[in-house]
Amino acid sequence: MKRKDRIYQWSMGILKLFLLIIGIIGLLVYLGWVLFASKLPPLQLWHSQAPASEFVASDETSNYDFDDYLKQEDRVFTELDHLSKGPWANAADVKFCRFNATSLCNPESLFPQNWNRTFIRKVEKPKGGILFLHGLSDSPYSFRVLSERLMNEGYTSIVMRVPGHGTCPAALAKTRNEDWRAAVRVGVKGLRSMLPADAPWLVVGFSNGGALAVDYAISALKDPSLPRPNALVLLSPMIGITDLANIATFHREIAWLSGDPRANWSVVSPEIDPFKYTSWPMNGSVQGWKMTKRVESGLADLAAAGRMSEFPPVLTFQSAIDATVEVPKLIQSLYNRVAKNSSELVVFDVNRMSWLNPLINDRFEKALEPIFSSNNLAYKLSRVTNVADDRAEVCRVMRDGADLHREPLAMNWPRDLYSLSHYALPFSEEDPVYGRKLPTRQLLLELGDLNLRGESGGLLISDGMLLRLRYNPFYPFIESHALDWMRRVLPIPIH
Repeated sequence: MKRKDRIYQWSMGILKLFLLIIGIIGLLVYLGWVLFASKLPPLQLWHSQAPASEFVASDETSNYDFDDYLKQEDRVFTELDHLSKGPWANAADVKFCRFNATSLCNPESLFPQNWNRTFIRKVEKPKGGILFLHGLSDSPYSFRVLSERLMNEGYTSIVMRVPGHGTCPAALAKTRNEDWRAAVRVGVKGLRSMLPADAPWLVVGFSNGGALAVDYAISALKDPSLPRPNALVLLSPMIGITDLANIATFHREIAWLSGDPRANWSVVSPEIDPFKYTSWPMNGSVQGWKMTKRVESGLADLAAAGRMSEFPPVLTFQSAIDATVEVPKLIQSLYNRVAKNSSELVVFDVNRMSWLNPLINDRFEKALEPIFSSNNLAYKLSRVTNVADDRAEVCRVMRDGADLHREPLAMNWPRDLYSLSHYALPFSEEDPVYGRKLPTRQLLLELGDLNLRGESGGLLISDGMLLRLRYNPFYPFIESHALDWMRRVLPIPIH
């Protein structure tokens, strides 16, 4: 046999082995996925039906404005009401269901208005404007309190309901990130129409809303027709999520092959939260991953073009322990590229009370220590941490170049908390849904202070809902520090 033939046969053998290994891995993934889906609870109608009038990117035309968006949203919630009172009525006839009009989990039973919907906070002579963008599966409720505080400080704001949110889980299973991005552009158009021409404006984003805020700022630098924001404020921005989220891309094919629509879902849970879906469609992970990759690519393009000096100043609040955001990736993608323009990153450290230290997973700390010890940063780095390992009091440790400063905050770590979480940052301890210092008990299940014990798997709600922190004991610091930063960074209007 000629040498060339032997090389060819050897190459074909390696290729066949490679394809066989890929096939076995694919089969194992498929079987594991199908087995996982088969153990999920049955799907309800709100996992398959959604309001038909939801905004999509193709609705954004040159003459489509924010008022049109609000009118379309009216139709969406009218359709949701018809679904709840019609085909969903029997399935929702339980004590803990947001789609049951008599349940205390129903959003309209808690407050005079439904905070799942877009709302506006307008002042007569605004000093500036703010567009608020909530996170994945969340709703405008996330910024109910912060938007009121900033209105009292003289800022007109729009708190946007992003398409696919605030209604039912099936809506998130159908929406696309292009729809979110188009809605943000409509929101910017509406906000600018409410402000004097010289008034500064900014975008405040939580989680996926943070990614959308950064994405819009990138788009505004690339497209001169889009107004440029003067600043960004981000809370737990979904930039730098794990690439494992991309595996969810195959959910529709696996659901089709298996014949089990539950393969389109990673969590199927009773909808007990009035302002956040507790069920999670795979499409949410896919669209969030695509959004993150778009932002990372856009920032890399700006850096390669030497245009990051044009990117607006950005203030970010981030928990050191975050199961959604990989903080080192966030720093690498965004903060290692910002110019010296008053940008700042505030990291909430773990609770370093000495009795708790041996139980804390230190991989988060180890990943961030090189960053905290650096004195050559283009941005200001702050860490909210214990004043000492055996003290509950916290302080803000600030690194500005080579200088290190400590500022007492007159706040303490609660004894039973070891860290913040991705969800916690926008909500105070006094929040009537997610807090724990409640003047009155409005919910039968206090979502921020669930204290249920039993066997794992014994409840239809996830164990993570019992463990994951839903409120921020340091929320007042976020309000005050964001305001101080905005006063320094935003231009003063002439009007």
